[in-house]
Amino acid sequence: MSTYHGWNVIKLPVLKHPGNFSTPTMSNCMLHEGMSGHIVASLNWFLVGFLYIVSAMRRYYTTKLAGQKFVSSVEFPFDFLPGRLHNLPFVALYKIFGILVFISVETIGTLLLKSGCVATSFWQHGTMAMIFLLSGVVDIILLKSKDIKYFPDGTDYLLFGVNFGVQALQFVYHLEGRTPLSARLHGFQAFLAAMCALALAVEAQFRHNAMMPIMRGYFIMMQGTWMMHLMFILYHPGTEKRTWDEDAFESVELASMMFMYHMTFDLLLILVVNLVFAKVYSGTQYKALPHTEKYGQCIIIYDGF
Repeated sequence: MSTYHGWNVIKLPVLKHPGNFSTPTMSNCMLHEGMSGHIVASLNWFLVGFLYIVSAMRRYYTTKLAGQKFVSSVEFPFDFLPGRLHNLPFVALYKIFGILVFISVETIGTLLLKSGCVATSFWQHGTMAMIFLLSGVVDIILLKSKDIKYFPDGTDYLLFGVNFGVQALQFVYHLEGRTPLSARLHGFQAFLAAMCALALAVEAQFRHNAMMPIMRGYFIMMQGTWMMHLMFILYHPGTEKRTWDEDAFESVELASMMFMYHMTFDLLLILVVNLVFAKVYSGTQYKALPHTEKYGQCIIIYDGF
């Protein structure tokens, strides 16, 4: 015990993080694990969101031509595939496969660490991945169960919405102790996850509106593009030199502006996809031809799309 201006001073030991958890001194294995995890997660989000958008647009145009009412669903089975692949739950299967790859990358990266302990982020990512995987499993069960209903209607929306709610909370609590730039980047990711949960909640109430699943896919897809950009900013692959000052106010402003660019780019991508569908379904092979009163309308659908 020592004294300071007449006061007794007690020195307490301070528990410090291992050096490889500090961003400036991040080890190569930690850097590789962080980049790999971000790449896999961003690709999963982008592809799942994009496939939802394409599938929703295809169902909208086909039901419109057939004179039927559009009904949304979390999973859009590939009903255009022949034989035993008909109604293949491709997106649900990809959700499961993509998450298993993500968990494998995270686990391998954690085992390679030489610190002797497991980072908190590993458990955070594992929690989000587990619910995402369960969502894919429930999608398949609801699609394939015909005679027996194992889950009530709307379970797929509930579970998928809870998944993004958990993501939003995880990203919010992920901001503790981060630099201003890193906090802003992850804050936008939390915002997107919350918007995904909100979009699913609204879609569950308005399942006859084709814009609802498209909006859901938009926010999921944007999670992917923004996560990829976040990875490039924080991990600066290809160079060991920092390209962003994470404490500078200008960096925070610039990153915020780039987020608006992502919003615009992903929206333009949706518009381009819609233009392609509108062009394809405006062809003569998709025209509704008048027939006799006995048969009503004869709808010719191009076999193979």
